[in-house]
Amino acid sequence: MPGDGQLGHYRLRSLIGRGGMGQVWLAEDTHLEREVALKLLPVELASDEDYRRRFEREARLAARLRGPHIVPIHAFGELDGRLYIDMELVDGSDLGKILREVVSLPPKRAVDLVTQIAEALDVAHKAGLVHRDVKPSNVLTLPNGFAYLIDFGIARGVGQATITTTGVAVGTWAYMAPERYSGTEDLRSDVYSLACLLFEVLTGIKPFAHSDPVQQMAAHITAEPPRASDHSSLIPAAMDSVIARGMAKDPAHRFPSAGALAAAARSALDSRPPAPVSRPAPPQRSAPTAKWDGGGPFRDYSAVPTPPPAARPTSSPYNRYPSGPTPVPGPRPVPGATPPPGAMAYGGMTADARSHSDAMPRPGGMPSGGTGYVSPYAFGPTGYTAPRQVQSRIKPWQPVWWVILGLLTLLFGIMSIGTIGVTVTNGFGGIGTTILAWFIFVVPFACFVWLCVREVRKFRSERRR
Repeated sequence: MPGDGQLGHYRLRSLIGRGGMGQVWLAEDTHLEREVALKLLPVELASDEDYRRRFEREARLAARLRGPHIVPIHAFGELDGRLYIDMELVDGSDLGKILREVVSLPPKRAVDLVTQIAEALDVAHKAGLVHRDVKPSNVLTLPNGFAYLIDFGIARGVGQATITTTGVAVGTWAYMAPERYSGTEDLRSDVYSLACLLFEVLTGIKPFAHSDPVQQMAAHITAEPPRASDHSSLIPAAMDSVIARGMAKDPAHRFPSAGALAAAARSALDSRPPAPVSRPAPPQRSAPTAKWDGGGPFRDYSAVPTPPPAARPTSSPYNRYPSGPTPVPGPRPVPGATPPPGAMAYGGMTADARSHSDAMPRPGGMPSGGTGYVSPYAFGPTGYTAPRQVQSRIKPWQPVWWVILGLLTLLFGIMSIGTIGVTVTNGFGGIGTTILAWFIFVVPFACFVWLCVREVRKFRSERRR
């Protein structure tokens, strides 16, 4: 930090963060009177001509980027022997710090963050700029879930990156694509780093969590991509294929863009089968096995073949037909004529069988034709007669009683209203008179109302039968 806390026209207020390639300060631009995030690079880099040229070229490209997930760059250059970048101040949280606190994010939230970062990378790639350092600490998130990708085109120091010597890679070991170690890079290198970021936010660990940078480099070059679904049952197995393609050793086998990787991650998340919903099994109902036996009582017919439809039992006491072969219906009897002995009456029954069947008691004391149904049509010796009239359940005296009850209720209701009105107007001056009036009018009125309600309920219950 400059000794007096001043760098050109910037007043440095507090340190926001530091890394291998500099510091980020909360600063005040005294010319424009606004707060900014000021990136200060190490002092020795300003004297490296090769570094200065690449820094100015890439910072100029980054300053032209415009996207919702890219932090705007206001200015860049050199002040008092220090290279700086003036960026918009974003009040967000470092994703790297968030992962250190919560370890990992839910799959839906992780894929949403990667989708936002992929949008920023696609904007940079179209402008011809490769980020080279996609990692959690370069992602800022707002409380509402909105994310920014920062540090476009900014180099990193020894052990992470350096651009002071030609051919040395720029980036962070844990997220660098295999081709980066040979000094080559393109937009697909950022796709590789984005796949590493996706794995980390899903699982909470780096893809190749080696403490030795050499082992990390060897793993990126030779080791197979790890499986995220092995770390959590919430991560669908389809996500492993997305990460494996994004981390392919050969850049030609990776996704063609960061947006394509994000789209594949969303599809893998949507392909996850829904959680099974446990429902109680329906009650098991066994088929009835009891059937009418030819002799009358119930018998289990589960092992006995069912007789053909034409066959009818002949010896049951409930049999409608006489013993012997199936009777053939005869001609309809002529009214007034007595059928001869043994002749078949209409319906396939003899007169003797019919009289025996009609004599059998039925529910409710009504004889019937042996079918269990009380028919409103009578069958007499002369054939069918007019339909019987169903007896009404309303007694003849009930309508008269209802009229009297209604009139009494109306009369005592009027008298009760008058009693209540006089009581409210005059107060309870005469306690005895008031109690007597209430006893004579209000109490009978309440009783009549109760009787009315009871009669209505009885009438409704009768109609339901």
